[in-house]
Parts: sequence; C-alpha cells; structure tokens
Amino acid sequence: MNTPYAKRVAEKFREAQNYLKSNGFSRSTKHLLEDIENSVEK
Repeated sequence: MNTPYAKRVAEKFREAQNYLKSNGFSRSTKHLLEDIENSVEK
C-alpha cells in the first residue's frame, strides 16, 4: 500500500498517535476508551 492516499492516512495516524501520547493518554489502544471517558468532565 504505497499509494499517496495510504501514505497520507498513515501520516495522519502517526500525528494523532503522537498527539494522544503527548497529552497523557495511554499508549495502549485498549485503554483509549477509558482515557476518553476519564477526560470528560462529569
């Protein structure tokens, strides 16, 4: 998958992953939902 579209999607995925890591979200995707729920003010 070396199409321009696939490269762009991969780049956006890396950007999103780096954003989440830099903002204190868990590195494990199985905890992502918990992180999102915990970040919502109740």
